[in-house]
Amino acid sequence: MLSEKCNEHVNLVERFTLLQKILMRLGFYGFMIVGAYGIYLESTLWALIYLGFVILGIEFGLSYFLCSHCPYPYRYSDCLFAPFWVFTKQYKFRPGPMSVLDKTFFILAMAGFVVIPQYWLLKNYAILILFWIFCLPTIASLPFFWCKRCQHTHCCFNSVRDELIRESELR
Repeated sequence: MLSEKCNEHVNLVERFTLLQKILMRLGFYGFMIVGAYGIYLESTLWALIYLGFVILGIEFGLSYFLCSHCPYPYRYSDCLFAPFWVFTKQYKFRPGPMSVLDKTFFILAMAGFVVIPQYWLLKNYAILILFWIFCLPTIASLPFFWCKRCQHTHCCFNSVRDELIRESELR
């Protein structure tokens, strides 16, 4: 992990390693694929509806409402979730705080990715377990690791201390 060294042994991430990107993308897209498959086993129509939600959720809930505010694709040409150019070609960088609308739709999209498949996954414990094998470490890594080191200071989940944010903005 390439990073800036800050006070008290906290590193703000500037770039992500290939392994970090592979693991995050495998987990993130993996649980959605497993969720869609679990729904498909019970209902093709609902699987298509979920896939539509995932596509719209990634395109707007993640890409526009969150990632267009994120400095990583625009300043560092890097991203954990997708190749950085996916965002830079679609949306202009929107520095500054996320609006209430941005935060709301981002949170609804992320929650929907996880919550929607549960009804169908509860009917097949093997698929449910596989879903959570992908989902739990991926989602847990956000607040417990990435959000503590993230330079996306306006994200609603960023947990970098204020003095470190000020210090990084001065650079």
